[in-house]
Amino acid sequence: MNKKLKIILALMLVLVLGFILVFIACSPQEEETVADQTAGSPLAYDIPALPRFRVVWVQDTGDGGDVNARGSALRLMGMDTADGNGERAILGSLGNYVKPLITPRGDRVVYSDWLQKKIFVVNWDGSGRRVLSDGFGLALWQDPGDGREWLYYGHEEMMEGGFHCRAVYRKTLENPGEGELVWDKAPVNIDSFRLSTDGRMAGGNMPWPDGGVAHLPNGSLEIFTRGCWADLTTAGGKSYYWIFDGAHRNLTFFSLPEKKRWQVRINGAPGIEGHEVYHPRWSNHPRIMAMTGPYKVGSGGNRIEAGGREVEIYVGRFNADLTNIEFWWKITDNDRGDFYPDIWVAPAESGEGTGVKVRAAEMTPTVVLPTAVPGKTEGCLAVEARLIDISAIPSPQDIAPYRRALLVNGYEVLKILSGDYQGKKIMVAHWVIEDGQVLEKATRVKGQTYQMVLERYDDHPELEGERLVMDSDEFKLPLYVEQDR
Repeated sequence: MNKKLKIILALMLVLVLGFILVFIACSPQEEETVADQTAGSPLAYDIPALPRFRVVWVQDTGDGGDVNARGSALRLMGMDTADGNGERAILGSLGNYVKPLITPRGDRVVYSDWLQKKIFVVNWDGSGRRVLSDGFGLALWQDPGDGREWLYYGHEEMMEGGFHCRAVYRKTLENPGEGELVWDKAPVNIDSFRLSTDGRMAGGNMPWPDGGVAHLPNGSLEIFTRGCWADLTTAGGKSYYWIFDGAHRNLTFFSLPEKKRWQVRINGAPGIEGHEVYHPRWSNHPRIMAMTGPYKVGSGGNRIEAGGREVEIYVGRFNADLTNIEFWWKITDNDRGDFYPDIWVAPAESGEGTGVKVRAAEMTPTVVLPTAVPGKTEGCLAVEARLIDISAIPSPQDIAPYRRALLVNGYEVLKILSGDYQGKKIMVAHWVIEDGQVLEKATRVKGQTYQMVLERYDDHPELEGERLVMDSDEFKLPLYVEQDR
């Protein structure tokens, strides 16, 4: 074999080996994980593409309108990805079940009975139901030192913004006994209270709409912003806090203690189609959350309250740095209203896999909205535009417990007076209710032309906790807010 032929054969061998290596690298792997997507992130540890988890929720057997679980036509439902049984009733007898919580070990459910004013615990298979305490269950926590599971609870009463507890107590699940006081420096919203892993902090609404972190027991209170359904998680020795915005579409995150903030859209799951969502809740795993939606029944200022039989349970998986949702699972598929989910993810070290395929859909990463400084924008846009897509002005009762609201209308852009905008249609929010009263300037006339000075809604994080009413389905258009002149 001459020297020239040897060189040619060697080059061919290199090309073949290179092709094989590229093919292996690009081929899908059987056990997909997302651990390497953000090297160095405190959350970048292995999580299976389909982890084993349990979900519990409340199902309305009536017209689907009992979003807040106040009535007696409810069932306590559950689903375990490992047993292959799909949706099932944990307690099938009709009654009142509110805010079900899966215990830290994952083997039981704690729920409150609104009508009896009592807190119950039941085994995952529906057996062993017993009363734990009078009052309303707020949170569960497992002591990392001795493994004991604790119930944090209070006695609810109606205040502005919904039901709150003036004080928080705790007792163990196994030997409840008398409760010990944990917190009474500010009322706590019943939907928003979650402890850090070490039990020294609790995130929540204290009271609604103020969201922040309480240092326990009975220490200081830090308020971050306004909103609802506040929650807290701990990962990699660091705590993260979120709060739900008034548009019921986005979560605003804070990493503690530096309080760096960012926002993640959560109404982009398949089947939601940009409508409002509700009941967002972190699981015991920082990258897994649950929520309900879509809410599109009726019209007016608060479609959440109307519920609907189309409302289902969704589970989402965050990427490693919590900046978007990279995967969704649709957990339920029925003609009942499903509300108040809680989710428990099996510890990775348990080695438990999934025994059932859950409906799933890969998602295009949601857009991460940049952090904006209150009062500053990327520049104003002045337009002359014709009102073509008008939303009904809500009443103060429609938006309760909110007392202020912005309404979104659609306009045909006739002329750009200053700034830059390329579209033919623009969505604009303007104030219609303040201090529980409809403003005189709230009324707009369809077909009339208006000159408006606008700024990007996303450039105003101070609006995150305000109620935003939008009847249109133009969710893909950028949203602007009108500035008072």
